[in-house]
Amino acid sequence: MDLTQLRSFVAVAEELHFSRAAARLHLAQSSLSAQIRRLEAEVGGPLLQRSTRQVRLTPAGELLLGEARAILAAADGTLERVRALAHGGSASLSIASLGPVPGSLLSPLLSTFSARRPRVRIDVRALEFSQMLTALRTGRADVAFLYAPIAEADLDVTPLLCEPRVAVLPSVHRLAGAERVSVHDLAGETFVSQPVSTPQAWRDFWMLVPETGVRPELSPYVGDNIEEWLHLIGRGEGVDTCPAIIGHYFSRPDVRFVPVVDAAPATLVVAVRHLAREPMVDEFIALAVETAVRAAALPGAGYTLPAGAVAPGSIPPE
Repeated sequence: MDLTQLRSFVAVAEELHFSRAAARLHLAQSSLSAQIRRLEAEVGGPLLQRSTRQVRLTPAGELLLGEARAILAAADGTLERVRALAHGGSASLSIASLGPVPGSLLSPLLSTFSARRPRVRIDVRALEFSQMLTALRTGRADVAFLYAPIAEADLDVTPLLCEPRVAVLPSVHRLAGAERVSVHDLAGETFVSQPVSTPQAWRDFWMLVPETGVRPELSPYVGDNIEEWLHLIGRGEGVDTCPAIIGHYFSRPDVRFVPVVDAAPATLVVAVRHLAREPMVDEFIALAVETAVRAAALPGAGYTLPAGAVAPGSIPPE
């Protein structure tokens, strides 16, 4: 069993689709299938149940998935630390985000953190939907700004800010000119969702399943990043919801963003792999919470604090 086989298995287990996993790994599907067969031969039994319509994990596969993620994350983290030492010993912090992070949060956060730890190299990268959890699990990101709900046993999640949710509609949609819509207005709509490698509960949240109790009809097309997703909606493949900030950063003539008055707000969180917590990461998360409190207190910010967050007046200014 080697790391290449484990990476191949994790990709298939997360995508539950050999073609998508092969594309993600930039491999021929035949090569990927051969690696999975060799791994199954080595463990002495099937890890995946295959049929013409779907791929599922066996109990052995479910066990290996968690173990493989931990092994890969440890290996990648070790490599990053050795590389840092080889380049003079400077530490680094890799920050990933799924979509834009409010400037009133990110800019002062990075500025303050850099002032406190001037020798730490900070890298900020954008994520595609399929990378939102794997970036943390593989060590490509130390922390990630994501949107709830994220309920993964191996990840620690800290809520930062809440913001209104908007419906994302084609510009020719019957509701595109409305000032606001309700959940009821979107009943019966076809939704453009995200890849199946994202958590089902996360996809359900944006499709308003908690509010309606029903999963809507899905478009056969899936966007793996925000631009692809918006393009599909713009050409009329369906609708979806998203945080209001997306409309500010991704304005398009073929898409309209309309507030959904009775949908649960979108909650920005910072996530970290539980086994990757260390003093520098914990310091960054604590500073993110402090900065979020100040961002929510700015006039006209449009953000509120999650339930249980520290009151704005209890944190002194920098």
